[in-house]
Amino acid sequence: MAREKSSGKICATILAVALSATLMAGCAATEGGNMPPPIPEGKGRLILDAGGINELNFFVINQETEEEVYSFTPRPPSTSPSAYERSVQEFRLFTYLDPGVYTVVVNTDLEQDIIEIPDVEIVIGEEKYVPVQVGRFMVNVTRNGARTQVPFLIWDYQFRTVLGRGMTSTQVRHFIARPGIYKIRIEMLSAAIDHIRDVEVNMGRVTPVYIELAPSVDDSSTEPGEGQEQP
Repeated sequence: MAREKSSGKICATILAVALSATLMAGCAATEGGNMPPPIPEGKGRLILDAGGINELNFFVINQETEEEVYSFTPRPPSTSPSAYERSVQEFRLFTYLDPGVYTVVVNTDLEQDIIEIPDVEIVIGEEKYVPVQVGRFMVNVTRNGARTQVPFLIWDYQFRTVLGRGMTSTQVRHFIARPGIYKIRIEMLSAAIDHIRDVEVNMGRVTPVYIELAPSVDDSSTEPGEGQEQP
């Protein structure tokens, strides 16, 4: 009886050790997979924090020489009819720079809205995290229960100025803007259609806008506002 108990304890001990080793190996593999690559010698690492966004069109300018030293522009224009969000996006908001002071320039999907972040100091062997105040929204337009593609305008909340233009997609598509409240307008004068929706953009989330078009609307040949930008 004593021998059976001793044998049971040994088995339990072996099982516990094996389980612990497996968990430690798994943790090590996970940590190793998430660790960024080492910083190259003589460089520092710039990392942009955009609230969960993995891709932005941005540039880095050396403040002393005013030279553009890096650019990354993976996002197509907001009016592109073929653009959509890929299901998997690798985080690409980082680069390696020589020590110095830089200005980071980020483009949103609003015309003439460029975010400039000056005085970003890069130190050899160190990481520099720079927050970028942007958020995402998406415009889902449907007809007869199916997504359709139409152009739209982005207005300021006071409805005084057109800030940008976009094209919806039959797939998932996000648009980038500073945090704030905007108005989305789909206007087709020939079809007597004029949809206006508020959208509140926040950092760290995607705000959806839903618009249902009448079944008879023919959106293939219309432009937003048809040249008329003032309500």
